[in-house]
Amino acid sequence: MTIIGEQINGAWVARDSDPAHRWYDAVGPNVCKCLEEFVNTPFSAANQMAGWLATLIQDGGNSTLAALVAGSPGGELLITSDIGDNDGYNGQLLGEAFIFNARYPTYFGCRFKLAEVLQCDAAAGLIITDTTVLLDGATNGLYFRKNDESATLYLVAEKASLETVIGVATLVNNTYVTAEYLYTGGVVYVYINGVQVAELADSDPNFPDTEYLTPSLCLLTGEAVNVKTMTVDWIRCIQIQTA
Repeated sequence: MTIIGEQINGAWVARDSDPAHRWYDAVGPNVCKCLEEFVNTPFSAANQMAGWLATLIQDGGNSTLAALVAGSPGGELLITSDIGDNDGYNGQLLGEAFIFNARYPTYFGCRFKLAEVLQCDAAAGLIITDTTVLLDGATNGLYFRKNDESATLYLVAEKASLETVIGVATLVNNTYVTAEYLYTGGVVYVYINGVQVAELADSDPNFPDTEYLTPSLCLLTGEAVNVKTMTVDWIRCIQIQTA
């Protein structure tokens, strides 16, 4: 792995040479980015990361929690649900700064794991502001989603509540997966653990190019038996917006 610098739309982008799709940072005019490694992330209140809005669903006893993991190399965020069915966490970066446009190269990536894959719902990606992403469904977004009772991870392109869904991976209990996509105008390239697994054309009728979106992390329980957890190593979204 070698990190190189590349000029893209007048901005300097730090990316991997192999896999070449992975972006780490960008600097320059019109760069829009969210880079969260969970190393020293401030919390403005219990469960509220500074700059994010966490909506907690906790009918099972008011114990849904998001916190940094002490002693984790490189930093981790641990999301723990309450015990009730469909209890969980809906976290979104405040504001909506990202919009898909053929002129705006966009990278999204997230490395995460689920302790118990089958009995939960989870989502990570760019989604319209919505406090019930997994409960009632978002209306617009380009994101990764895992449904209850399934181990399949999907890429979801959603526009006006209509979806195009592509299976991209099979998740394993307590095993990290790196889910990423790169949009360079025309096509979204989808990667799992550094390997390209799918493509989505922006001509797809459900490609979400009419609404502003924001980085999102969501988890829900799928049963009222025990708590469910989602551990997030990092989440990055970088878009180079041009005039």
